[in-house]
Amino acid sequence: MFRKISGREELDRIKSKRYDPYSYESNSSNILWLSIFLFLWSICSLILSFQDLNLRSMFINWESKGINTLPPSTFDPEGLIEFSKKEGINCVDIRSIVNEMNECSITLGYYSKFSNAQDISLIIFFIIVVILFICIFLFGSFIHRASRNLLTLQTKDQRFSPEMSVIWFFVPIMNFFRPWQIIKELFKGSDPGVDASMNWKTEGLIHYSVHLWGLFYFLVWIFNPVTVSRIWFNEINNMSDVIIAYNALVVSDIFLVILGFLAILVTIKLHLLQQYKRELVGFIKVQPKIPVDPIEKLLNDIDKKSK
Repeated sequence: MFRKISGREELDRIKSKRYDPYSYESNSSNILWLSIFLFLWSICSLILSFQDLNLRSMFINWESKGINTLPPSTFDPEGLIEFSKKEGINCVDIRSIVNEMNECSITLGYYSKFSNAQDISLIIFFIIVVILFICIFLFGSFIHRASRNLLTLQTKDQRFSPEMSVIWFFVPIMNFFRPWQIIKELFKGSDPGVDASMNWKTEGLIHYSVHLWGLFYFLVWIFNPVTVSRIWFNEINNMSDVIIAYNALVVSDIFLVILGFLAILVTIKLHLLQQYKRELVGFIKVQPKIPVDPIEKLLNDIDKKSK
């Protein structure tokens, strides 16, 4: 069941038959599952943004009470004692912490609130990461099939092959902008207003959502909860720095939400364009180009020269 939902089953099928003659293949099943998981991704990211916003509000409240540093997020008696010393709380030894003597209950209260909030954030982020991996397989399967469909829609000489349309998403540096170029090509080649007599590369239309998706796709690569944590949280000296870091974290969460909804819009729009163009061009069966084996080519060249 997981292989089917994640797209692995579809990718294995494609791999085994990629050079067989084929006709238009609908992305209806892929778009359904992809939309569901992208929607879940966006909702979980939205929940994470509210959780980080609540943490920010809690830190602002602490700052107003004179608290200027964070307690440890895990139960560390020495860390709690150090926190107490910095904040002027009368909690000076491990025995006092264990028995909640003097003002150690205040220290433990700050620790408990911070630790519980951090645990909730980590659980939500873990769910987002799991959904992300599922979306990667589903999105790859969708893009591969959409790219293969171009040939059946009388769109020839595409720049990106179906295989490379997926691979470019995983090539470092290049994956900052190549995916945007790939989606643009798919939209141009799927434009129902462009027939076989027209130059689809220059006359095909691109939906505005593609450019918005490309913008937020790039922004999320460089500005996401992971990069924010590594950059902003390494420069924390006081509570004001913590609040600034959480401001950035909330913005990065919102970027994830926007990217998810834009991805839904782009993929559904592309699917509908291909479905409509398929109705216009009718049934067409195509034979994909089989790559030439370099060794076989070399042997053929040697044979020709010997003759």
